[in-house]
Amino acid sequence: MEQVKTMNIKICGICRKEDILSCEKVDADLIGFINIKRSKRLVEIPEINYLTSSMKDKNKAVLVIEPENMADAIKRIEKTGLKNIQLHSLSADEINKLKKHYQPAREDKNSTSNQGNLKVIRALGLSTEIGNQKVREIQDFARVCDCLLFDYEIRGKTGGTGKQIPLKIAVEAARIAKHTNPDLKIFLAGGMDKKRMEENFEILEEFFDYVDVNSKVEDEPGIKNTAKINELIKIKTY
Repeated sequence: MEQVKTMNIKICGICRKEDILSCEKVDADLIGFINIKRSKRLVEIPEINYLTSSMKDKNKAVLVIEPENMADAIKRIEKTGLKNIQLHSLSADEINKLKKHYQPAREDKNSTSNQGNLKVIRALGLSTEIGNQKVREIQDFARVCDCLLFDYEIRGKTGGTGKQIPLKIAVEAARIAKHTNPDLKIFLAGGMDKKRMEENFEILEEFFDYVDVNSKVEDEPGIKNTAKINELIKIKTY
């Protein structure tokens, strides 16, 4: 009997309740809310709380932030109560301290805090080559994070570019990360669309735990297209 292969999908840049419903109807694996000022899909913290309050499974929500420092990260985490955090800033050392900050809650059997199970996804930028400095960066974050998300990088900034990382480069980065930490989960972002996922399903399924989709299921920034989401989700199982 042929083994069924599946692809986990995170749909990011959610700004409306109706788009949450579209994601939930097709059983998207994770749903991302961006609280980064430079993003076209910025959602302020009170609005994130309003949106996530309607979710059937809040454990699927991902808070996407670019905090100035660890204290800023903690403030946003506490205000939303979300346990999946995607960081576009903070050093490996700061992330290690952030995770340790929540360890007491994890050990407290009486605690009901979501943050006791804090999972950190660190976004890392890639473009057309991986130099020695990038290798060290991948290794440093792989040692302290639960997940790494590879996105296309322009002028040191990741996210929102809509550009695709060359697959060879993305696979090389995934190999480096997994070799450093075999338990690490790997996300691939950057202009991910139906065509790329269909044409490269087996490679994506082999090297990446999640595909992160945003602009390619939109009519305009922050306005998701239900039909495009439905078509994309059909690719989940091969």
